[in-house]
Amino acid sequence: MRGLLIALVVILAVLVGVDFGARWIAEDRVAVALQDALDLPNPPEVDVRGFPFLTQALDGRYDDVGLSAPGIAYGELRDLTLTADLSGVSLPLEDLVDARVERIPAERVTASARVNPTDLARLLDVGELTIEPLTADDLERLRSEAEADDSGASGSARALADVDPASSVRLTSSTTVGGQSIDVAVIASFRLSGGRITLQARDIRTEGGEGAVGQVAAQALRQRLSGFSTSVDPGRLPFAITATELRAEDGVLVVSGTARDVDLLDPPGA
Repeated sequence: MRGLLIALVVILAVLVGVDFGARWIAEDRVAVALQDALDLPNPPEVDVRGFPFLTQALDGRYDDVGLSAPGIAYGELRDLTLTADLSGVSLPLEDLVDARVERIPAERVTASARVNPTDLARLLDVGELTIEPLTADDLERLRSEAEADDSGASGSARALADVDPASSVRLTSSTTVGGQSIDVAVIASFRLSGGRITLQARDIRTEGGEGAVGQVAAQALRQRLSGFSTSVDPGRLPFAITATELRAEDGVLVVSGTARDVDLLDPPGA
């Protein structure tokens, strides 16, 4: 009896190992096909979820697949991180076995493109840039600070009066005023319109600037406020995704959308 149990455990371990090995091979072949079709600098990470894998492979249908591809260029952006969740993916087993992946139909694709701060810094022509989401409490505190500071170094309460925290961010960077490097914070509203990401600077303040020095810097910076606004075309995203949502999340701007009944190997714009 003990020998039978040991044999069953060994067989189970072998089957699990075979399942994971087959999954790895399939993910690798799909990644290579996607890299070639979408002209990506590196193979994306492909995650075929669900266990066991072999039953899905025999059926040729996968209902939960994840993709992740960092450092890709689309439109005016050069450092997008693309993530996608796929369902209803069809891929015959013989295509995987023969390494002949020419079509990957999917019933539904939900994708997000993360706009990294390095891209925004390049477009705004500023140094290192950080992006932080805003809450209603943050805005109330900023308005109070602006009202209490007559120098203007803490920004303008009037400029922040109608800012919606749900569609606004705080951008922090550095710039040069009078030959000196000044740390600045810009409150900017963002929106998605006509497929373009629009960033509108609403207020600017010096970080740590007080008194006469802060006042001079604030006056100079206010004349440059429009320089922290931009409109970005992220281009036609892969998988025929139409961008429908824009949000701030974890220090980046995220544009996302959904597509149905697409071939994952069709190039953007096809």
